[in-house]
Amino acid sequence: MEEKTLIQEENHQHISSYRDLFGVFAGLVMLTVMTVLFSSIWITLGSLSVAMALFIASAKVTLVALHFMHLKYDSKMYRWMIAVVIGLFVFFMVMITIDYLTR
Repeated sequence: MEEKTLIQEENHQHISSYRDLFGVFAGLVMLTVMTVLFSSIWITLGSLSVAMALFIASAKVTLVALHFMHLKYDSKMYRWMIAVVIGLFVFFMVMITIDYLTR
């Protein structure tokens, strides 16, 4: 009996509502518009343009990973692994920025 419940828990499907999917779609469209605005059209940030583009891209990746890769419903171990990767990314970006600014 215990084995049957483990199998049922592993095969549990998460069906997203249309409201959630539309919210993710609207968020991705908004972030894409922000990327275009920051990169070329109206807003110029100079040397911060690359940092802003990376920040917006990270927000898009978070939305996609949580909703379409179903990390929102997976175990916390996967969240920790993603957090470590993001932490390493931020660390290396800070180190690259420090190196660039001190030349």
